[in-house]
Amino acid sequence: MCIIIDINIAGRVLTTDSDPDFGIVHACLFTGKPHNVRLVYGGKKFLTEYSKNHSVARIVAALDRAGKAFKIDDDLVDNEEEVIKISGLCSADDEHIIALARVSNVRLLCSHDKGLHGDFTDKRLLNSPRGKVYQNTSHNDLLRRFCK
Repeated sequence: MCIIIDINIAGRVLTTDSDPDFGIVHACLFTGKPHNVRLVYGGKKFLTEYSKNHSVARIVAALDRAGKAFKIDDDLVDNEEEVIKISGLCSADDEHIIALARVSNVRLLCSHDKGLHGDFTDKRLLNSPRGKVYQNTSHNDLLRRFCK
């Protein structure tokens, strides 16, 4: 398990291999080369977001069947999401993604949401190890570091 893909770029990552920013992530997910990337997902809000995009939902299901995606128990994610909401530490409305990262111990996020970036890299929310954000090919070293 190594990466969480935010819905705001899931279509760009999962549905095409030619996106200039996310093509390498796509290739790694589908071929395991040059890095064995596995998608992590779970929680009711996260699944609702993914299910609204039928192409994304279909691809995630296929990745899951192929062992390239791993679903974290919804109740675990949802319970942690409530803890995070109560803390008031998130500035964005993406507590479900922080909760998923905490429960799964995944610290690599693929997203273009600047507010979420701040929360995901905030050591008060994700520490030991800290969260990192993949935004484009200049961050390819993160795939190597987090997806061994």
